[in-house]
Amino acid sequence: MPQYSEYLAAVVFAAGGVVNALLAPRRFSAAVLFCLAVTSAGLGVAGRNAAAHPIIAAVLAVAALLLALVLGSVLLADGVLLVRRYGPQAALLATGAAGCGVLAVLGLDAVFLLLGGEVFGVLVVVVNAAAGYLTLLFLAFAGYAFVWGRSAPLPETTHVVVLGAGLDGEGPGPLLTRRLERALEVDAARAPGAPGVVFVVSGGQGEDEVRSEAEAMADYLRGRGVPAERIVREDRSVNTGQNLRFSVALVDGLVPGQRVTVVTSGFHVYRTVLLARRVGVPVHVVGASTSPAYWLAATLREFAAVLWLDRFTLVGLSLLLAVPVATVVFEH
Repeated sequence: MPQYSEYLAAVVFAAGGVVNALLAPRRFSAAVLFCLAVTSAGLGVAGRNAAAHPIIAAVLAVAALLLALVLGSVLLADGVLLVRRYGPQAALLATGAAGCGVLAVLGLDAVFLLLGGEVFGVLVVVVNAAAGYLTLLFLAFAGYAFVWGRSAPLPETTHVVVLGAGLDGEGPGPLLTRRLERALEVDAARAPGAPGVVFVVSGGQGEDEVRSEAEAMADYLRGRGVPAERIVREDRSVNTGQNLRFSVALVDGLVPGQRVTVVTSGFHVYRTVLLARRVGVPVHVVGASTSPAYWLAATLREFAAVLWLDRFTLVGLSLLLAVPVATVVFEH
């Protein structure tokens, strides 16, 4: 095994990330490779330079521990807050569980400092490397979600597709209301004298809903003064991919070649862009604002969904973390 192989792996991962970012700038695989590079370099610093440069190693260790403590505490507190407010929904429980997982890693480190042991040390290296890598990956995804969620609508938009979300009784819930208001802002921003946009409201009826999301959205827009002839309903879709395919088909059936802006929640923009490319529909996606308390939980859910969407590539790349981890375990 070559000397300083953790650093060599870091260089290879970083080079792959640069190439990936140039060839496919929208793919999350570039972030995966860069996070692998940072984790590999971190393993090299921890494994090789802790004794030679104790102050630097101590500063980096404290910074990592503080980051983990803050992130774990925020996730746990946010999960508890949202469960108390909205009930024990799976995504909200997962947020609290993720926070507990991060704090559990810190607990494992504390136990190792007290007990020591060679086998226990191997376990600590593996767990910390995996937890650190996943933390970096989630923070990178949060950056993606933040940036993509602030995209501007297409100039001279002719059609606005509003993606459905949950209803509150017979009317739009908070997320859906914010999407509808964002769609109205796109319409209000059109040039003076330009024709009003056509709203395509997209969403079927869920098992726990009393009517289709499209019907509820159409009523909301009419209540906000939008004429009925400027509202088109798409009430068959049950997921984002169908939202996009069915809605764009409706637009092309009305007047081909129109400029379509899709409105969803800000945290959902990046995955919507990926799905639009996958189903082959040429649309531009913009985001509506989200409650700060809900944004973290929603972003964590989107993170898991994007990993699953491209699971063979992203999980396959992530398994390469075993290379620098094995180097640290067997050489030190």
